[in-house]
Amino acid sequence: MEIIDINGNKRECHSVATDKDYPGYVKIAFKNAQRSYFEWYTIDEFKAKNPNHPLFIGKTAKPVYEDLGRVSSSTEFTITDKTKSWPKNVFANVPVWISRGKGEGQVKTVKSNGKNTIVIDKAWMTLPDKTSQYVVSPNVHNPHTFGNKFPDVPKVRRSKKSVPETINIKLPKK
Repeated sequence: MEIIDINGNKRECHSVATDKDYPGYVKIAFKNAQRSYFEWYTIDEFKAKNPNHPLFIGKTAKPVYEDLGRVSSSTEFTITDKTKSWPKNVFANVPVWISRGKGEGQVKTVKSNGKNTIVIDKAWMTLPDKTSQYVVSPNVHNPHTFGNKFPDVPKVRRSKKSVPETINIKLPKK
């Protein structure tokens, strides 16, 4: 089928579908003599260039909701951000990630949300607090970041030897 790509060029593609793994995106399959490959466009940019594509006829794309902020308070199964005013259950079944602060690195699934509180599926291992920042997004996929603080490392003396050289660094004891 023919589509108009984001650069305004007509191109022949194999298939077009919304991507269940990346909500808000359209996955387009292309194939040429050398290989098969995919490109992803946001639904809005694809629809702007291809408004009459069968994917959109009679349908309205579901909006993708994402947010981030700082935790005001938490319980075993909730986080609250008093600065927010979300529509009810807009984040149901979406991952929430504690990206910084106490509880950093935890990812849970949102069961429901109210105006400024998120209810999660499983208890926090470490309760987030006012130092904690969160990201709620369908695009959070098992991030692995913990303790992004580096100890004070003493300055390294470099010898005048030619490269490569070995540098021994002695870290302070905790």
